[in-house]
Amino acid sequence: MAILVPDDLNTLPQKLTEGEKALTNALCEVLDDNWTVYVQPYLNGLKPDIIIFCKDAGMGIFEVKDWTPDVHRIQGNKKDGYQWEVRAKDTGKWHKEDCPFKQVKKYHDSIFKYEIPILGSKKILNDQVYGLIRRFVYFHKHKTADIKRRVRTILDKHSHVFGWDDIEPKNLRQLLEERNLRHGSKFANLMQEIGLADRLANALAFPKHGMTNIEHLLNLTKKQREILNKQKNSRRTRVKGAAGSGKTLLLAHKAAIAASEEKRVLVVCYNITLVNYIKDLVKRLARYYGKKNGKLDCYRKIEVGHYHRIFTDENSSEEEITDEEKIDRKNTRENNLNDKTPVDVLLIDEGQDFKSAWVKDLQNICQENYEFMFCEDRRQNIYGCEEIRRESIPKLVGAPTKLKESFRIPEQTAKLANFLADYTKLEIEDNVKSMKPLQGNLFVRNFWFNGTYKESIEALKVDVKNLTKDRNNARADIAILVCSVKDGWEVCKVLNQLSLPYQPAFESQEENEKLKKFYAGDSKKIKDKVDEIRRGYKTAFWMQGGRIKISTIHSFKGWELSNILVFFNPDEKQQNEHSKELLYTGITRSQECLTVYNASSLFKDFGDAAISEGCIEAHPMYRK
Repeated sequence: MAILVPDDLNTLPQKLTEGEKALTNALCEVLDDNWTVYVQPYLNGLKPDIIIFCKDAGMGIFEVKDWTPDVHRIQGNKKDGYQWEVRAKDTGKWHKEDCPFKQVKKYHDSIFKYEIPILGSKKILNDQVYGLIRRFVYFHKHKTADIKRRVRTILDKHSHVFGWDDIEPKNLRQLLEERNLRHGSKFANLMQEIGLADRLANALAFPKHGMTNIEHLLNLTKKQREILNKQKNSRRTRVKGAAGSGKTLLLAHKAAIAASEEKRVLVVCYNITLVNYIKDLVKRLARYYGKKNGKLDCYRKIEVGHYHRIFTDENSSEEEITDEEKIDRKNTRENNLNDKTPVDVLLIDEGQDFKSAWVKDLQNICQENYEFMFCEDRRQNIYGCEEIRRESIPKLVGAPTKLKESFRIPEQTAKLANFLADYTKLEIEDNVKSMKPLQGNLFVRNFWFNGTYKESIEALKVDVKNLTKDRNNARADIAILVCSVKDGWEVCKVLNQLSLPYQPAFESQEENEKLKKFYAGDSKKIKDKVDEIRRGYKTAFWMQGGRIKISTIHSFKGWELSNILVFFNPDEKQQNEHSKELLYTGITRSQECLTVYNASSLFKDFGDAAISEGCIEAHPMYRK
């Protein structure tokens, strides 16, 4: 019998319909215990009826309808356009209803594009991967032959429909096997390679995992509690915080508290890779506050996304700012929120990356008297966005509240970051003050290496080899940060030579070359496809798993790990614009140990000065 999630269906926020109960029971009966049946899974607010998954078989998505034959009809056809209509019980009038086939396709596509985007990246290189997920619509009060006849004019090759006579065990088993939902799938190796089972559980399951260990998330500082209390009165707050000062944690608490009060909450960041981290924080805290307030499902009131997921540029497939033309262009935007209900509480993280126009876009989908919190760190302004003026945020009163203390960054790293800010005259902000407990600083060793590109790569290789031999260093706690994907490929070659597993936040060089070969002669198509596959890797990037992380500094913004290795080689454009912000951001990702391999002549003097001032040690392989 299949594993059921949740195991107690009485805990679901919505009572199951007769059809949902019947199909759930039938699936649990015909599937063995290698399968998981998710009922009313979250899926970031989309809420499909049922999803089934087995790591060596595949995935099925089911939409369930309890309509009797006389209460629904299809007007039109697939070629000329159609709409689904349902007869109202009270008035008998026909009204438009969401088409169940379009609904299940939306779930299917959302998994590929947003929830498990690594699948979308794999699909770009192999169209057959789309068939890993099968979609079904079950009509509980129709026989299969009847409903197939009724929908024949709109059914596409990817959707399957069946009625009550096909949930008999023999028929249902045959139905699933004919759609390749059986053990020994040709996608089994791919699913294992990308860790699909864990990713899916993270995207779909009730947020119970990790709930027993949230004490560290509840230890807010006096200043953080003051900000949360201030919100109750002023409703709109701007927070300027140093790296590691707990801005994201503060937003997560605000989101969870508001959701437990049954408010509709939207949390928005700019960095694609940060979304997974915020989702995890929000889910865990929502469970805590929801339990206190008797609202166990309050996390369903929260949607987390990056700006370009919510508002899609009509003519763009890119997610990150890359040049001035892109910053300034104005395209039609479509609200892609899963829940179109006006937002009660708007929370923006990494606000230094936002343009005023983007904040206005978000304000336009809010209730008139919405609550608002805007968090930023101007020293991490690696995209060069102008500071958003106070008058751009209606009813924002007074100066920004400041968080100066960092409980993540060790004292030695804070000293280096502050020296960099003073040395390069970064934007005026208060220096970061490390509040990390003394024992957290005892084993910190920070090193600086100046050298050529080749010398820096060799020093990095030696350090990674030594780090991974030390039993005290877990591979999962090591991140290598680079300025460009091209440099990232060189780092990947180093790890391949050392036979070390790694998780990149970008496509492989081989995948990149394959796309260029496939679309040879069409530079725009190549650029769009590279953006698309790279976006999938960024969105799929997470801290779980036992692999070394490789990422651009841009994509790692907001994250942190124990051992940070920064291969610093800014290109000409980065050197001329925001290289000091880029280095500052890379340095402040470290929770414990930091090594900078500087291949840039622009920062050689800074590195030597930092060593002379005692802000960082000279790397053992560095020879002046």
